[in-house]
Amino acid sequence: MKIYLKKPLLPFMFLGISLLAGVFFILAAVSNYQNIRKTLDTGLKLQAIGVEITLKSLIKNFGLDLIKKEKNFFAWLLLGEEWEGVAYVAIYDTEGKILLHSNPELIGTKIQDRVSFNVTFPRSFYQTTLTEEKLFVYENLLKTEKQQAVLRVALHIFPVEEILGYAKKHVYLEFFLGLGFFGLGVIGFWFFKRSERLIQRIEDLERWKFISQVLAHEMKNPLASIKGFTQLILKKTPEEKTQKALNLILKETLRMEKLLQTLNSYTHPQKPNFSSFDLYSLLTEVIETFKLLYPEADLRVTLEGKNFMVVSDQDKLKEILINLLENAWQASQEAGNLRVDLGLISEKTFYIIYIKDFGKGIPQELIPKIWEPFFTTKAKGMGLGLTIVKNLCEELNCRIELKSEPSSGTEVWIKIPR
Repeated sequence: MKIYLKKPLLPFMFLGISLLAGVFFILAAVSNYQNIRKTLDTGLKLQAIGVEITLKSLIKNFGLDLIKKEKNFFAWLLLGEEWEGVAYVAIYDTEGKILLHSNPELIGTKIQDRVSFNVTFPRSFYQTTLTEEKLFVYENLLKTEKQQAVLRVALHIFPVEEILGYAKKHVYLEFFLGLGFFGLGVIGFWFFKRSERLIQRIEDLERWKFISQVLAHEMKNPLASIKGFTQLILKKTPEEKTQKALNLILKETLRMEKLLQTLNSYTHPQKPNFSSFDLYSLLTEVIETFKLLYPEADLRVTLEGKNFMVVSDQDKLKEILINLLENAWQASQEAGNLRVDLGLISEKTFYIIYIKDFGKGIPQELIPKIWEPFFTTKAKGMGLGLTIVKNLCEELNCRIELKSEPSSGTEVWIKIPR
């Protein structure tokens, strides 16, 4: 499965097949609806032609003049069961005057929607009555000995509409199936791309695990020796220049140790050890450690509330705070500012620890990327600090929020459940 997910063309193949299936279903839906509509129109036309043939036969046998004398002839005719689908029948002349109609009261009046005799006959169209009923109308020329007229047959279409309703449902089903395949294609494409990135990330993590193991094994002892001997020589060397050089060696050695610890924390995370403790006491330890490491920093602390008891992992929480404070200090320092703000607020369901720097801020387009491993905007560093902070917060069920504006600095909020 892992091998298939890594194939670069697989997401595009899945998307292409899904889109083709979606197009097929939508085209099939449109085509089916048109075919069903055409079939129903043909059925209505054939029914109307059957009525036309019957009426023309009657007119030929009895004569139009004789039938005209019986004004109720068409009305009586439509009373038969075989004429149940016929809405009305009418004959009108070239002037639009109704010669015969299944409603005797309309005989002699003008037909409202008559057409010029120059049009092509036979013709058919749909008509909406005053009662909002939709009828199928068929017209053809009727030649008599004395004059030319038009025979109109109007049919009820509600039986056909019921069939058309079922057809529409089927069409809608095909249409939504098409849309479903479109959606499935997009979701599948997103899934494959996400899986591909996840596999890549897992492979990167595995590689870094191996690298960190090698580095820890090969560099831990040499670094410990360098640090130990440097500290020993520092105690025995009174020369100022030599002490400066040794302090620089010691500082870089400690930095290398910290890089190894950071890499190890990312590649070999430890399970949290939850216990109950006072958050205020932990924060005091963090402040003291930070002041010891960076005595020149202008750390301003604000505490609101009391009884800061929580259940969490002290070591991991301390690591989070030290990481964020160091980031804030570096950001402020790069902008020529020594100030860093630290605050603790007590809320009903959680405590908030906020850390604010007074640096240059983070561009908005880079904020979503800062949590990604190995992403950094700094000249030094591996880009793992904030990734580790994010992972630790998730392990401790804490929420982390970051707000930043250019030239106004960055503020990070840690929300710790009570």
